[in-house]
Amino acid sequence: MTAWILSLLAATAFAGDTGRVVGTVTAAAAKNLPNAIVYVKAGDKGATTAKTVTMDQNGLMFLPRVMPIQKGWTVQFTNSDPVGHSVFTLDGEKYDLGTWPKGESRSYTFQKTGMYRQLCQVHDDMIAYIVVLDTARFGISDTKGAYTIEGLPAGDYTLGVWSEKLASPDQSIRVTAGGTATATFPLGAK
Repeated sequence: MTAWILSLLAATAFAGDTGRVVGTVTAAAAKNLPNAIVYVKAGDKGATTAKTVTMDQNGLMFLPRVMPIQKGWTVQFTNSDPVGHSVFTLDGEKYDLGTWPKGESRSYTFQKTGMYRQLCQVHDDMIAYIVVLDTARFGISDTKGAYTIEGLPAGDYTLGVWSEKLASPDQSIRVTAGGTATATFPLGAK
C-alpha cells in the first residue's frame, strides 16, 4: 500500500476515538444567550498547550467581548481604532499594558485561572471578559444559545458554565467514542 493510503486508514481509525458535546444555554431574555462559556470542569481536561489568540479594539469596543482561554495562553491585544487605547485589569494577576496607537499591539500571558475584566483607561465604557480555564475543552454559545465542545475522549465529565450575568449548576455527562452527548444549561440569577 502506498504511504498516503496508510495515512488515510490511520486517520480514519482514530477519528471515532473521540466524541463531542452539543447543547444550549437557555435564559429568560435572548440578550443573555450569546457568550456563555461551557467547559470541562472535571474529567479529561486535555494537555496544556501554548497558544496565542487575539483580542482587538475596534469601533471603541473589545472584540470579542468574551474570550475563553486556557491557562498559559497568550492574548495579543491589537488596536484597530484611529485613537489610542490601553488594556488593564484589576482582577487576578492585575496588569496594565499601557496605551498605544492604531496598528500596534501588546501581549500578556495568563498564568492563573479566573475571570479578568478588560478595561481601557482612555475609554471607560469599554469592557470585555477573558475567562482563563484549566482546559482548552470549551465551547462558547452563539446568539441562539447553541454551543459545541469537540474532541473529547470517551469518559465521564462534569461541565461548568460561565456567563457574564447569570449562573447555572454544573452537569455530569458521559461521552462515548464517536458519539454526541447533549447538555442544556438553564441560566438564572447568580
